[in-house]
Amino acid sequence: MELIYNWIGGATFVLCIGNLNIACDPVLCPQGTVQDFFWFKSKRIEAPVYDAKTFSDIDLWLITHNHEDHLDKIGLSKINTQSTVICNPNSAGILKKNRITDLNILNWHSIQKLSIKGYEISIEAIPGIHGVNPLSAFFAGKVNGYYLTIANKNEKVQIYITGDTVYKDKVINALKGKAIDLLIPNMGAAKQGSWIMTLTLNATMLRKMIAVLHPKHVIPVHFGTFEHYVEPVSEIQKLEDNRIEILNPVDHSSAIFLIQ
Repeated sequence: MELIYNWIGGATFVLCIGNLNIACDPVLCPQGTVQDFFWFKSKRIEAPVYDAKTFSDIDLWLITHNHEDHLDKIGLSKINTQSTVICNPNSAGILKKNRITDLNILNWHSIQKLSIKGYEISIEAIPGIHGVNPLSAFFAGKVNGYYLTIANKNEKVQIYITGDTVYKDKVINALKGKAIDLLIPNMGAAKQGSWIMTLTLNATMLRKMIAVLHPKHVIPVHFGTFEHYVEPVSEIQKLEDNRIEILNPVDHSSAIFLIQ
């Protein structure tokens, strides 16, 4: 099964499997935009890379949570009402306010099954713990990761999208026994070194996650794009793991995989 992966920037990407198009967390504000997260502000330092066709035929949108660096006004405008939308409970309100009302809302461990364009799709909401500090994780709110199984008559692919999480047993335990062809981890070690403490995966956590989950391929996202993604991509490169495909953070080039 061939997968074509296009990174738009931040946590936003489009994944094409045959004629099936899946997109995640549309944040499309221009370079220089300052977002306010109450505890801190953060500037977008890299522009999103997309064109008029990028989001024109999205079959399935995955929304992990409602923070503005994952779901913003421009991004919301790209979600076609004909698309199937999977979201977590705390993002449902903002989606409905923007006239996206036909939602599949998943709590942790819930499973949604879909049939789209001849593909049978199973989506399980995996816990996302948004911070190593339990207090900051509580105030950040629950995040959905997603474990997808996508199959047609002859082929199957299994994908884990972490969403904003750190390495925690609650996350890993939800994935026990699950094969992972493609791991898409949210990196950047957001706010690492601050009083808020680390809010997303860093390279050390990624190494541990790969060692436990044994994914065939890894495409990191959520690094470089905003000021609060503080860990440089060079830290991921130091892992020297040939399963990791690091896309260019300037042109957000595509990656093509053949999953067998």
